[in-house]
Amino acid sequence: MATTVRRRSTAVLALAMASGVTLAVSIPAGAATSAPPAYYQGVTSANVLGVALHLPAALPALPGIPKDLAVNLIGVSGNAVHNTLAGTDANASTATSSLASGSLIDALPSALGLKKTLTATLSGDPADGAKSSAAQSINASPLINVTVGGQLAKALKLNNTSSSTLTDGKILDLGSLLQIPAAGTTLLNTVQGAINQADVTGQVNAAIQNVESALNAVLANDPTGQTAALANQVEATVNSLQDSVNAFLSDLQNKVAGTAVVKVNLLDATQSIAPSGGSAVSNAAVHLADLDILDGVLTVKGFESGATAIANGKPGGASATFVGHKPIVAVGVSNVLTGTLDETGLNLQGVPALGDTVNSALKTLQSTLNGLLNTLGVHLAFVPGHVDKVDPAGKFAQATGPEYDIVVTNPVDKTALVEVGLGHGTTASVSAAQATKINKVNHPQAGPGTLPHTGANLPLIAGGGLALLLGAGYMRRRVMS
Repeated sequence: MATTVRRRSTAVLALAMASGVTLAVSIPAGAATSAPPAYYQGVTSANVLGVALHLPAALPALPGIPKDLAVNLIGVSGNAVHNTLAGTDANASTATSSLASGSLIDALPSALGLKKTLTATLSGDPADGAKSSAAQSINASPLINVTVGGQLAKALKLNNTSSSTLTDGKILDLGSLLQIPAAGTTLLNTVQGAINQADVTGQVNAAIQNVESALNAVLANDPTGQTAALANQVEATVNSLQDSVNAFLSDLQNKVAGTAVVKVNLLDATQSIAPSGGSAVSNAAVHLADLDILDGVLTVKGFESGATAIANGKPGGASATFVGHKPIVAVGVSNVLTGTLDETGLNLQGVPALGDTVNSALKTLQSTLNGLLNTLGVHLAFVPGHVDKVDPAGKFAQATGPEYDIVVTNPVDKTALVEVGLGHGTTASVSAAQATKINKVNHPQAGPGTLPHTGANLPLIAGGGLALLLGAGYMRRRVMS
C-alpha cells in the first residue's frame, strides 16, 4: 500500500509540473542573508519648525499679507521602492529637501528664494539622482529672516537620503505684530495693560530678591566656602534673568525692532531609506540646538525627534522605534538653573545642594515666570512619540517621533495668535516581502520535457493489448465463417 501511495503522489506531482502549475515553498524565516528583501518600500518625512499666524487684522507694515498665514521651515521626505519579485529589477526613488513652504511663503515674492526645494529622482541620468545647494541668507522682515545652510537630496538605486539645515532665524517681529489693531486699540496696549495690572515687573523683581536673600543666608552659614561657588553661580543667573526680563519688557513697550516671538539656531532635518543586514530601514530625524522664546527670556536647548522603521518580510522581522525627550530649558544665560517645559509650564529642577530655603525661593521664581508666560499668552505642550504599527509577520512597521508646541494667544479673545510646532510629521514607515523559493522535483528517469516513467500506466497498456487481441479473434472468426 505504501508503494502505491508513493507512486500516486509522484504521478500527481508530475501532472502538476506538466500542466504548468507552480509549487512554491517559502524561504525559512531563520535563513541568514545580507541581501535586501526582494521587495521593500520606505516612506519618510520630517519637518523641523512650523509657524501659523492668526492675526486679528493685517500687519500695518505689510498690508497686502493675509491675516492667516502658515510657514514650514526645513523639511525632508523620501519614497523609495525596490522590487525584484517579478524577476526584474524594478526600482523607483524620490528624495526632497525643502527650505520653506506654506501660505506665508506663497504670499511673499518668489525672488526671495524661500520656496527652494531640491528633488532628486532615480533615472538613467546621474544628474537627476543627486541635487545640492549652498548656504544663503533670506530676509523678509518683519515676518521672517533666516540663514539657510546646505541642502542635499539623493535618490539612488538602494540609497534614498535628503537633508536640510537652517543655521539661524527670526520669526515674527513682535514690535510689528503689536501694532496690529485689536478691539479698538492695539495688541501692544492690551498686553501692556495686562502686564501693568498683574505687576509682572514687580513680581519678578520681588521673586528674584527672595532668591538672593536665601542665597545670602546660605553664604553666611557657610564658613568653609564649600557652597559659595554654586551659590554665586545661581545668584549671577537670577540677576541675569532679571536683566533679561526687564530688557524684554522695555523692548516690548517701545516696540523695538528685532524683538522676536521666536528665534532659532541650528535646525536640521534628515531622512534615509536603504537596505541593511537583510532588512529595509527607514529613518527620519530633526534636531534643534537653540530656540529663544520672547527674545531670550527662556531658551530651549537640545530638542530632538526621530523615528525608525525596520522590516524584512519574515515573521518577527519588523520593528519600530522613536527617540526624543522633553526639551531642556536654560533660564537666563547660565545652565546652572535648568528645567523642562510641558503642559504645566516651566518646571525648574532646583539645586538640592543649596538647601530647602533657596529651592523654595526658586519655586516661587518659577511660579512668577509662569505667570509672566501666561500674561503674555505663551503656552507650551509636549506630545510624546509613539510606535504606530508593527506587523508580526514582519511585513510593515511605522513610528512617529515626539512633537513640541508653543502657542501665543491673543490677549483680547484668548484665541491662538501664533502657533509654533517643532518636529511635526517626523515619521518613518517601511514594508517588505521575501521572494518565494521554487522547488522543481525531477524524476531520474524523466528527460527534458517528458513525464517520468513510474509504471502506473502498465495496467492501462495491458488492458489495451487484451482488447486488441479479443478484437482480432472476433474478426478472424467472422472471416472463417
